[in-house]
Amino acid sequence: MEVEENLYYVNQVFEKVSLPTKGLVETQFDECTFINCDFTETDFSKCDFIKCTFDGCNLSMVKFGPIGFDKVQFTNCKMIGVDFSHTKDFLFAVDFTNCILDYAAFMKKKNRKSHFNNCSLKGTDFSEADLTSAVFERCDLSAAVFMRSILNSANFTSAINFTIDPEKNQLRKAKFSADGLAGLLTNYGIVVEES
Repeated sequence: MEVEENLYYVNQVFEKVSLPTKGLVETQFDECTFINCDFTETDFSKCDFIKCTFDGCNLSMVKFGPIGFDKVQFTNCKMIGVDFSHTKDFLFAVDFTNCILDYAAFMKKKNRKSHFNNCSLKGTDFSEADLTSAVFERCDLSAAVFMRSILNSANFTSAINFTIDPEKNQLRKAKFSADGLAGLLTNYGIVVEES
């Protein structure tokens, strides 16, 4: 199915669709599925995605701007450098499974109870984000930035390579494995050796 501008789509499946980088403006997608689509560097200005699924899509360097994401699932997607920081705050809810989100940005986003399952989040910026009760299951958080982030009740028990400063983030009831404690002590110059 072709995607046109200024339309409203409900329960549509878009497979192997590519868009010009000018993208779409003011289009709403409700309960739509995108399969193996290439949206590299596409501009989705003022679009809204409600209960949509992206599977196997390339969304690297996509420009989201002030768009809406309500209960959107990304699976097996490549999303390098994607900036969610300017998306609409109202009802923002996104989950990720088997995605590459390296150098993405979630600055100041409120995404409580979000799930990041088996994702690469290298260099991703979570500064000032509210990730209360978020789950980082089997995620690689190398060089990810957590600064003034709300991580209360977040689950990092199977996450690896993270560095989180407890003095600069809220961590009440956050969960970590014994192996992950070193990521909380890095800023103190403490060396944790395995026995």
